[in-house]
Amino acid sequence: MKKYISYFLMISVSVMYASCDSLLNLESETSVTANWLQTDKEGLRRAIAGLYVYERDNIVDNSNEKGIVIIPQLFDFNTDIFLFNAGNWASLGRLTDLTPDSGILNDYWIFWYGVIGRANEIIESAKRLGLEDPEVKSVYGEACLFRARSYFELWKRFERIYLNTDPTEISNLERTYRPATKEEVFTLLKDDLDDAIDALSYEIPTYNNGVMYGRYTKATAKHVRAQVAMWENDWDCVISQTEDILRDAKGITELEEDPAVVFSSEELRSKEILYAYQFSKNVGGGGVLSGTALKGHPVPVYVTSQYSSVAGTICAAEQGGFGYGRDYPNMHLLEMYGPKDKRLDCYFVTKFYYNDPKSPNFGKEIVPGSGNGTQPSVYITNIHPMSRKHADYWTNSDDPERKTSFRDLVVYRLAETVLMCSEAYLHKGENELAVKYFNMTYGRAGNDPFVGTLTLEDLLDEYARELNFEGVRWPLLKRLGLLGEYCRKYEGESMAENPHLNKDYTFARQNFVIGKHECWPIPSNQILLMGGSSVYPQNEGWN
Repeated sequence: MKKYISYFLMISVSVMYASCDSLLNLESETSVTANWLQTDKEGLRRAIAGLYVYERDNIVDNSNEKGIVIIPQLFDFNTDIFLFNAGNWASLGRLTDLTPDSGILNDYWIFWYGVIGRANEIIESAKRLGLEDPEVKSVYGEACLFRARSYFELWKRFERIYLNTDPTEISNLERTYRPATKEEVFTLLKDDLDDAIDALSYEIPTYNNGVMYGRYTKATAKHVRAQVAMWENDWDCVISQTEDILRDAKGITELEEDPAVVFSSEELRSKEILYAYQFSKNVGGGGVLSGTALKGHPVPVYVTSQYSSVAGTICAAEQGGFGYGRDYPNMHLLEMYGPKDKRLDCYFVTKFYYNDPKSPNFGKEIVPGSGNGTQPSVYITNIHPMSRKHADYWTNSDDPERKTSFRDLVVYRLAETVLMCSEAYLHKGENELAVKYFNMTYGRAGNDPFVGTLTLEDLLDEYARELNFEGVRWPLLKRLGLLGEYCRKYEGESMAENPHLNKDYTFARQNFVIGKHECWPIPSNQILLMGGSSVYPQNEGWN
């Protein structure tokens, strides 16, 4: 059955082609629409810049709370290292009333297919202009990486996805939809990523002598190519891609000597960051307008404890600014760190302090259970240990109670590259090399270097210690067939595990159905648009 679907939306975005040091300080404007074709290099450059802005602004769109599609992924929802308190996305956080009609799933589906549609247009336009031109080829490579990343994210969550590589035109508005096989999906992913690797440079792009942070590089493409190879158990490919980055991009992309450096500012421009969404308070700096001012994104408020509800405290940038206290690392994660591991302090806030100068307790540590906002009924919201990776100590210093932020958001980091390489060698039975790469993150954290035989459990714990709250855990456990087992064993926190709680917060631990929740349901309205369940069946367990 053929159905008519118009899935391209008109957007107005600001794009940068002036002398500046970021993708964000934007001066000229363009519109990317369904019928706008890039007919010259300038148009092509504007189109790819517009796609970066489209992805960044829509993935944290705070004009519609359901539309913040990155947060459940970024915060490691439904994994063994995550604690969900309350708030938005409760159906996903608790796995209670998650259904094919859940709005967040439809937003996720529409968003990534929107990126794909725009990438298809740019790819086709670049081919028409000629890939023998280095500038055109570079834009082509970026668009291929956009498309590959989008299909990869869709496949990991839904598996039953459809493929389309053609720009939408009048001649092809009527289409037959069918789920692609895994082989078809991965063939497209590998082809696109190989083209991106061939087209891109390790150097961060520049324009008018300004460094364009927030743009793809060859290292970004190789990192994603290694991620794809992990799902195929192609360990030789993983090793080749990851070692290429570590060798050929040295000096451009490399691990920091101290993990505290990576997340130590509002701008994620460490050499360890392979790709991050860039935000700023400048025009075009991200987020929807509120009057005449940009709103930024709301990510930090969900991970920041609501400490300012404790008597004797005030909202302050040095404690993370305003917080809702909704999404946390759990005790299972925090207890993975040994006494020498400095990441416990680098990546988390485990203690809060009275900071109101008028308080007689000023400067003292806030003790759970001491009353006045610390009792069990509000402990989880007010002073539960929190992630520091997304807390904002900088951009809201002028207004600590602001409920949005302009801090950058990490997408890919070299620490994952290193651990993928370690895992690949582990699966190949080459322990010495597995240990070598394992120690690159474990040792720099202050631990005594690991010696002996590395196990998968050792490696999984190091993935958790290093990459928590970066969107790595859910696909990692799913890929290894451990998602349900680990979620049902460790997700959330019980009163037995944390005596300061007033009840068990183990929603997904109790509700995860093995064989069902490893995949999200395909949005029901998308199935209807594609011709109904007889043409495009729902995922198993979700009918």
